[in-house]
Amino acid sequence: MFADATENFDEAKYIIIGIPYEDKEMSFRSGTSKAPDYIRQLSDNYESYDIFSNIDLSSIAIHDAGNFGLNEAKALIKKCVDKKKFAIAIGGAHSITPEIIPYSNIDGVVVLDAHADFRNEYLNHKNSHACVSRRIFEKIGKDGIISIGIRSISKEEKEDAEKLGYRYYTSKDFSLDMVNEIEYDKIYLSIDMDVFDPCYASGVSNPEPMGLGYELFDFIKKIANKVIAMDVVEVCPPYDDGRAGLLAAKLIREFISWRSL
Repeated sequence: MFADATENFDEAKYIIIGIPYEDKEMSFRSGTSKAPDYIRQLSDNYESYDIFSNIDLSSIAIHDAGNFGLNEAKALIKKCVDKKKFAIAIGGAHSITPEIIPYSNIDGVVVLDAHADFRNEYLNHKNSHACVSRRIFEKIGKDGIISIGIRSISKEEKEDAEKLGYRYYTSKDFSLDMVNEIEYDKIYLSIDMDVFDPCYASGVSNPEPMGLGYELFDFIKKIANKVIAMDVVEVCPPYDDGRAGLLAAKLIREFISWRSL
């Protein structure tokens, strides 16, 4: 169970949902299916009280619903949104995201990622983790998605992005002022943990140098109150020394505290 997530579903405001799913063929490292329970375990490292927000998470109604398959998770997330609860999905591979987004309830999707993920298909699979933003783009349109932190893109992806109008910003483009580029009032937030530089989170499926650091916490805090559901994906426990998992657990806990201010 995720730390301090002791409330029942009906009374809870925040719902933790594990999705231990990964592609049959991961492009570099496999093992993200182990991440939900791994991140839960590491979440016990932290005090319930957050010194920066003056929030004690033990006083916030959080429920850990357990682990689910994609279809069950999708239905549960939609149920959470309809009931004005906040769903936090823990993957698993990034390929879960296009399937679980409650598209009818949001204005747009913000993706934090090292990779463009704008391939039409990868290894003959259209639902690969390397095609995530392309599938979201197709469902919500060019004005409904923005990706931030990109530093890995194929030539074909770049050409398609320019032709189709896919909005992305590189890690070198990043600044906190970028929140002004996000005009959505109801956001689905997808955090691929490889958006962080490997020195902060090396235990991910596809680590990519020249990434971002703790400034991402400040950025996410600025949009937190507009986010209505989110996922945290791509921690890869077999390759982690604790940094990626601890950072993911901390990010989830901080996010809940930010929305409770």
